[in-house]
Amino acid sequence: MGMKEAFETFFEEMCRNYLPSVPYMEGMVSKELLLLDTLNKNGYAVWKPRLQEDKISFEKIEEELGFKIHPQIKEFLNTYWFRKLEAKMEICGCKVSFSLLQLLPGTRFDELIRTRFNRSEAHYLKDHNYFLIGTYCKVDKVDSYLVHANNETGEVTAVHVGARRSIKLANSIEDLLMNMKGIW
Repeated sequence: MGMKEAFETFFEEMCRNYLPSVPYMEGMVSKELLLLDTLNKNGYAVWKPRLQEDKISFEKIEEELGFKIHPQIKEFLNTYWFRKLEAKMEICGCKVSFSLLQLLPGTRFDELIRTRFNRSEAHYLKDHNYFLIGTYCKVDKVDSYLVHANNETGEVTAVHVGARRSIKLANSIEDLLMNMKGIW
């Protein structure tokens, strides 16, 4: 299975019982991916993911970083545009909920990649290059985790920086998407 199919599996799951919506205020929130005709009296509009048409090249940013970016991370960033993806799953008896960070048209990829790789405040391990893909991660009622992809292996972990603890969520980003359930 590929990244596109993994995204589509999650989007189908996500929309099964609920259409995802976000608060919208004119001039305060980007209109990207929003279906403004769905704007309700509470100020929420439904959003819809969109397949990316133009693929980005990673050569320049890889040269700047001094390492190659894992193919899973490249595919993740090159497949769909989406708003924040809120999900849950169960790992080894632990209930996990998290948000994958949004990726909107017009994103400056070089800046995004620079800010999400190897942030010392976002990961306590320094043995590999890690890419931040999600936040607001809660593992069994402890909500101080972040979601990272290991650039060498592609493995996805929930990381609690303060407690210096990591929990494996999936073998790959594709695997994560395939096993996520929508929170809505």
